Amino acid sequence: MKLILKLIVFLFLTSLLEGAVYSQPESWNQKRAKDEMKQIEEEYNQKGGQIEIDSNSNLQAYLKIAAANNPGLKSAFYDWKAALEEVGYVGVLPDPTITFGHFIENVETRVGPQNQKIGLRQIVPWFGTLGNKEDIAFERSNASYKKFQSEFLRVLYQVKSAYYDYYLLGREIAITKENIALLNFWESIARAKYKVALKQHTDVIKAQLELGKLEDRLLTLEDMQKPIKARLLAALNIPDTVGLPVPSSIEFQEAPASDKDYINSIIQNNPNLDAIKHTIEKEKLAVGLANKSSLPKFTFGLDYIATGEALNPALDESGKDSWLISVGITLPIWFGKNNAKKNEARARHHSAQYLLEDKENQLITLAERVIFEHDDALRKIQLYRDGLVPKAEQSLNAAYTAYQAGKADFLNVLDAQRQLLDFQLMFDRSKTDLAKRKAELDMLTGIELTNN
Repeated sequence: MKLILKLIVFLFLTSLLEGAVYSQPESWNQKRAKDEMKQIEEEYNQKGGQIEIDSNSNLQAYLKIAAANNPGLKSAFYDWKAALEEVGYVGVLPDPTITFGHFIENVETRVGPQNQKIGLRQIVPWFGTLGNKEDIAFERSNASYKKFQSEFLRVLYQVKSAYYDYYLLGREIAITKENIALLNFWESIARAKYKVALKQHTDVIKAQLELGKLEDRLLTLEDMQKPIKARLLAALNIPDTVGLPVPSSIEFQEAPASDKDYINSIIQNNPNLDAIKHTIEKEKLAVGLANKSSLPKFTFGLDYIATGEALNPALDESGKDSWLISVGITLPIWFGKNNAKKNEARARHHSAQYLLEDKENQLITLAERVIFEHDDALRKIQLYRDGLVPKAEQSLNAAYTAYQAGKADFLNVLDAQRQLLDFQLMFDRSKTDLAKRKAELDMLTGIELTNN
């Protein structure tokens, strides 16, 4: 019992030494990160699986569902949580080791034979090593957090892209149905004129051929609803039994994109770049940690030796137990190994720096292309809405009037209608392209992070 009490006291003193000397207090940044992590996890637990979709559901409703349900986003969140939890233990001393030994042949001493030995060992790295490891782990968690933000932006863009394509498909189906109805009307007129011998049967055949082409196009468009709807369902992570109404409209801004503003915003706010910046800081700290590989580690020990009664029990201090304090030190004499660790750390640091430069160049190139496509779609919207579509409608009306008066061929009417159909579809495609390119720019600049 006396031995056990002494060991308990020693273990308690060891834990105090670890907490007071070698473990660092939680920083404000670490506390803030953990608070945010807990808040997001609570929201996942509260909102996860909630599906509220009806005929009035808009894009914002879909975005909220995706933010709460998307499995890829949840995976990125728990990667961040795991990295943040790692910070809590890498800066702590390794577990102490307790040893027990029994003397096969007792060592006789003046006060009696030594019977058993119980020891406690604690390895202590060089000063600052544990702090370095904790800082490295925290920078790694910061990089994981930025990857989580990047995944959040990617999911939002994925939902927006599928939503806009779903809208465009609905518009193409509606426009095609309108043109089929119009062609049916013209086909009936051509048939009526043929019956009274005002026109040839070829006009009826031409109308029926054009009608057959549009009906085939309509079937193709209706079949396309399933894969596009599946894209949206996958982003929302909801079963295919849930009905998704076709959007009746989309919102878009008719404003040109500024190259300079967007590129500056990408360089400053893109989470992928921020993740690499944290990786650079992590590798910089790793260089400092590698430099400590040439410094020794210490091992502190305490041994308790149980001693039996002396041959002469009347001897003063007979059976007195012994205590032994020991200190050990590693000898980092394998210079080749230590130098390799340092070179590896420096190489990883340089690699991260060049990766940042390369990623910036890639994002700038991508942004230039997206900005061009955005402004090109904006130009086409204005062209089709304000110019080509109204003129095509006028051309169709004029061709139909001339055909009724017998001054134009029926083929002119079909060509005018075909041109109007193409212009109407191009107008809606341009609106969709503009909205998708704006969504892509929002993903690259990370503007949704400030809104959510």
